[in-house]
Amino acid sequence: MWIDYKEVGKPRLKDPAMVVAVSTSMPQYRALYSQAREMGSYLVEKMDNELLGTVRSSAFPPEVLIRGDGVSSLPECSFYRLRGKRDVVLFAGDVSPVDEQYEFAEFVLQKAQSMGVKELYSVGARWTENPLPPEADPQAGGFATDPAGVAKLKKHGVKILSDEPAPFFASMVVAMAKDVGVKGFKLSVDHGEPSPHTRSVIKLLDILRGMTGLDVDLTELRSKALPVAPPRQAGNSSIYH
Repeated sequence: MWIDYKEVGKPRLKDPAMVVAVSTSMPQYRALYSQAREMGSYLVEKMDNELLGTVRSSAFPPEVLIRGDGVSSLPECSFYRLRGKRDVVLFAGDVSPVDEQYEFAEFVLQKAQSMGVKELYSVGARWTENPLPPEADPQAGGFATDPAGVAKLKKHGVKILSDEPAPFFASMVVAMAKDVGVKGFKLSVDHGEPSPHTRSVIKLLDILRGMTGLDVDLTELRSKALPVAPPRQAGNSSIYH
């Protein structure tokens, strides 16, 4: 696996947790599965942050991104320090890896370990459920690397997932975390809310604020969120059914 990692800073962190928030860049899936990227972008925009390092990799899709100014670049993701009473290391950016996902998860976990991270939270959309109607309140589910982690998720109102596969990097990095002495938590939302996934991002951030102490203001997001509508009556049409 080719890795081009440019470290920018290596500060002394305060009891850091890591949040992994990357989504697929594939156009056919972005409308359903870009909640993590949207959440990561909001955190970088709204929180006092410090860039720690940026990575490009052969694990990312073989594509070039043409930015808004017409300038091209390879896709990349970055580690950011989000300052607060407890530091949070955010891993966010353009894409989620599509190849060599085990190796890339190992790279992220090595960085987490070197930064003193003891808890890792990976977020995203759940892949295996039937989509909710677009007007429904997004439901949060999750799993953890040990029973104590499962109990912590339950305490914060997360529905525990069971007897189903959880594919791809965002879930694999959680299961692999315990091999490096890091507690892993996966937070997911049932998909179905149309893009942008404002209510889903609010749901994820509300849980992360409770579990990590993440101090992010959600006022702007809440002002943009569409109200939850009553469930559709039988016979009503939906593009999701």
